[in-house]
Amino acid sequence: MIKEEILKTITKYNLIESGDRIVLGVSGGPDSICMLNILNELKSEINFEIFVAHVNHGLRENAKIDQIYVTEFCKRINVECFVLSTNVQEIADKDKTGLEEAGRKVRYDFFDEVLEKTGSNKIAIAHNKNDNVETIILNILRGCGPSGLKGILPKNGKYIRPLIEIKRELIEEY
Repeated sequence: MIKEEILKTITKYNLIESGDRIVLGVSGGPDSICMLNILNELKSEINFEIFVAHVNHGLRENAKIDQIYVTEFCKRINVECFVLSTNVQEIADKDKTGLEEAGRKVRYDFFDEVLEKTGSNKIAIAHNKNDNVETIILNILRGCGPSGLKGILPKNGKYIRPLIEIKRELIEEY
């Protein structure tokens, strides 16, 4: 069921084409593991390759456990996994930025690095429908104009979001 819904989103927004090489941002949470597992199943049907990029932000006690989980999961399904371990709190302090902003910059810089290293052309992020609704609400509260009402786009340059029309509950059931 969820595989078909994700495939429908991929087709609707032309997110993945034959020959694509895609870096998947995988945290180890339900959303990104679902994305990884299903894209791994779809790669032979659509003819694309996937690589995983995992960032250990060094912020939580369980971060190392997540890192091990992701690397072991990738080994089990035979997908190459790239890992960055860092201390985002130190980076935020040094750069005098917020923790979330520093973490986002570290992640996206690493995704770009893996994209280059693997000769990939797209980066898949596991934002889901609930994330999108939350973003729209936050944009409204910030007083956005009409552009803020569109939320998170399924495709934005090299970034794709195959789960963007999937409800979090369906992902958790999966």
